[in-house]
Amino acid sequence: MARFTCKYENNICVDIEIKKENGLSLSILGNGGKKRELAILPQDYSPEKHLAVFIGYGMGYAYQTFLSEYPQAPLAVIDKEEDLLQAVSFTPSKNTLFLNDKNKELILKKLTIWQEQNNKKPLYPIVHPFYQRLDKEFYGYLREQATASQKYNFWEKAKYTKFQNKTPRLLLISSKYFLFGEVENACKNLGVECKHLQLINDEMAQADFIKQLLEIVISFKPDALVTLNHSGIDREGILMDLLNKLELPLISWFVDNPHLVLASYEGLSSPWLHIFTWDKDNIPTLKKKGFNNVYYLPLGTDTNRFKPSNKNIPYPKEWKSNVSFVGNSMISKVQKRWEASHCPQKFYQDFLTLSQAFVFSQKKDAHDFMLDEAQTICPDICKYFLQNFNTEEQLAFETGLTWESTRLYRLSCVKQLLDFNPLIIGDDGWQVFFEHEKRSWRWHEPIAYYTDLPNFYPHSLINFNCTSMQMKGASNQRILDVPAVGAFVLTDYREQMEDMFDIGKEIICYRDIQEIPDLINYYLSHEKERNTIITKGRERVLNCHTWTHRVAEIIRIMQDFYCAN
Repeated sequence: MARFTCKYENNICVDIEIKKENGLSLSILGNGGKKRELAILPQDYSPEKHLAVFIGYGMGYAYQTFLSEYPQAPLAVIDKEEDLLQAVSFTPSKNTLFLNDKNKELILKKLTIWQEQNNKKPLYPIVHPFYQRLDKEFYGYLREQATASQKYNFWEKAKYTKFQNKTPRLLLISSKYFLFGEVENACKNLGVECKHLQLINDEMAQADFIKQLLEIVISFKPDALVTLNHSGIDREGILMDLLNKLELPLISWFVDNPHLVLASYEGLSSPWLHIFTWDKDNIPTLKKKGFNNVYYLPLGTDTNRFKPSNKNIPYPKEWKSNVSFVGNSMISKVQKRWEASHCPQKFYQDFLTLSQAFVFSQKKDAHDFMLDEAQTICPDICKYFLQNFNTEEQLAFETGLTWESTRLYRLSCVKQLLDFNPLIIGDDGWQVFFEHEKRSWRWHEPIAYYTDLPNFYPHSLINFNCTSMQMKGASNQRILDVPAVGAFVLTDYREQMEDMFDIGKEIICYRDIQEIPDLINYYLSHEKERNTIITKGRERVLNCHTWTHRVAEIIRIMQDFYCAN
């Protein structure tokens, strides 16, 4: 706080002068005196229609006059200048919501809750000009937001019916996540109009974002806001509170493990939140955590990107192989999560033991595994996990355990390929694993999903797949992308594949890693059968498993929900 001096009359402070760091002086009242402050009082204020918000208390003349004229009216005072408030002996009335937070977004959140409690009346800002000069960024921003509420009653205008039209409107939270292009293309294919709301960073409730959201809601009237993997949803619940007030559905589409994200959002569910997950096994566990609107939605593929004609595009000769595998060794990923958990090094062997046990456990989720089976296998680390880890550390540990179990499983599967001189595309951790391997194999550095993989898959007679331990019952992207491009995939069996393919006719699975060599031998030597599987698998993908099918399913579910309710 800059230095200030009180001006006294009859031992009462009647004005305050602020000496700013740049040498300039500001007075709360100045030459205008008491009349200057009284001039900010509203001329068209109605307690039946508005909620008064004093942006700056000043010397208190306007505030006290307002109280005498509207003694029963609820009002708010925003003022973070503690020294000035003490100098003028400010004491809020019983009807006054006093907001002195330094975080302007938190102030907006509290104002939103206050509006909810007062029939969602628009805010009526009573602006003290002194505060706009004192801290324009803080008080000026709050003035703009309150003025917008006065000018546009967003909450009333946003009360339009949702998902009543055949082709809804979707507002997409745009981020760097790789699937947003596919979602937008699917919307175009379906004739669904969509607009983008740019995400400034991974977690926002920033002023510009909120302002942009409110403007688009009024002008575009979207049926829902759409995000991937909960990207852009703040953990403090500011955005969710706003969407509740706007009665705007939020579609959070998870293409990664939702438990590794939503554990930080417990208590922030809403009747307007709809979660879509690629893993059917997530539904009961998410509902148990209070997320009631949860739906199963498998992954999809982009058949404009993954198409048979890609085989005719020139490609590096080293891509050609009988058997290939594309995937991370998980070494670095595991280490980073272990370090982020801050788990004592003395428990590292227990961590490895539990990771091995999780590979064979019937538990689908690492958190459930830690609360149950792990207790009898390694009780000491489980006790530490429950008593000493905070939420972020628990998530890091569970993710690390999931990745380490994936590493162990993936390595055991890939070892079954070594009699076939496989091509392994991935990080250099694979060279560590097979440094002393006598059998021949080839390594290639990672290739890009969008620009390389669609052209890579057609040049392997067998594209091998082994699924991550984060999806013990569900299927990953590869079993859709490879058939779409007109190539053959050999994958591990997952229960939810039964809903997606006719197993044995449209896709070939191994249920035990010992089956891998025999299946590879068979399909390398039976080209006609291999091609039949490719043809039927591609037909199924084209008819059932594109991103357009997935967006259409989301719209169907949302229309059914809001027509029924």
